[in-house]
Amino acid sequence: MLLGTMMIAAVVGTSATDVAAASTEQELRDQIAEYQQQLDEINQQIADAQEDKAGAESTKQLLEQQAQTIRNQISLLTTQISDTQSLISSKQEEIDQKQADIDQKQEDIDQRWEDFKLRMKAMQQLNDGGSITLLSSATNLYELLSFQQTLTDIYQKDEEVLSEMNAEYEELNAQKQELEEDKTELQSQMDALASQSSQLESKQDELIASAQQQNEAISEAEALENSLTEEQKELQKQYNLAMQQLDSLLAQAVDNAGTPPIVCSLNFSCPLDSYKYLTTRFGEDGHTGTDFAAYGGTPIHPIAEGVVITATWHDSYGYYVMVNHGADENGNTYVSLYAHMQSPASVSVGQTVGKGDTLGYVGNTGYSFGNHLHLELRVNNVRVNPLSYVPY
Repeated sequence: MLLGTMMIAAVVGTSATDVAAASTEQELRDQIAEYQQQLDEINQQIADAQEDKAGAESTKQLLEQQAQTIRNQISLLTTQISDTQSLISSKQEEIDQKQADIDQKQEDIDQRWEDFKLRMKAMQQLNDGGSITLLSSATNLYELLSFQQTLTDIYQKDEEVLSEMNAEYEELNAQKQELEEDKTELQSQMDALASQSSQLESKQDELIASAQQQNEAISEAEALENSLTEEQKELQKQYNLAMQQLDSLLAQAVDNAGTPPIVCSLNFSCPLDSYKYLTTRFGEDGHTGTDFAAYGGTPIHPIAEGVVITATWHDSYGYYVMVNHGADENGNTYVSLYAHMQSPASVSVGQTVGKGDTLGYVGNTGYSFGNHLHLELRVNNVRVNPLSYVPY
């Protein structure tokens, strides 16, 4: 009776320990799930902030390119305005010179006119009697005829000269008018160029202001990203701590399972018949295993003969399996883990499996981004690089 009582007490004690351990593991899983959710939210916020920052930087770059284009256009317009102003100045010099020529021509005409009037006055005096005296003094017919012809020639010559000078005067005025019209046209062109330049400068100011706003948006996004990153780091510490505690429980589960009577020959094989490529390797950014990218549904095999010690769900691993491969001739123990299966494992705890058996299928469950197998290997309950033992 005493022996029976002791056996019952032992069983009850063992059950209580198992329940306490399960409760602790569940609490850790709940904490990890909560941390994982918060990390996912923060990661999404960081991704949004980075996207906003990238968008603002892209917009800023576009605005700066547009502003540079406008600056180039303004520079070109400034050169055109300067060239046009030079043409206007040159045209004004021509107008001034033409006006000087007109003024000089007017003086010549006025002088010629004064001379003409004097001759007309003298001829009038001759007509009033003086001409008779001159004619009567002629000694022969030739002198008489020559005198009359000379007066006629002088009169005609004056008329021709005055007519030519008036024509030249009118031509000079026409040329001046044409120059003034050219100047007016150039001035209109310069005004139009100045107006375009002013409009472009206003647009440039708008673009610069918009680019400044993008700088503010970039600064805000960076500040938010930095703030979230700090929060992420702190939360990641808590997550890692919870994972370490859970890992300790998993290690304890390995210890509790004991070492199966299997001699591990270290003749490991690749867990997949085929895969695309290796993604994250052991140790990269704290990675605890090696990831094999493969098509969803690819069968997963144990890397060696062993006994299944865990086949369950984990918020980070998703559906996963742990296999204890026993110890080698030196007493070193080997346990492998296969994570992110697409569905619950095809094996159960306590089942003995060999290389050709199927533990489950490649999936994307848990904290995963794309179909792949996460393979871990523990030697003496310490994670090591699987590729140091497993061919790939």
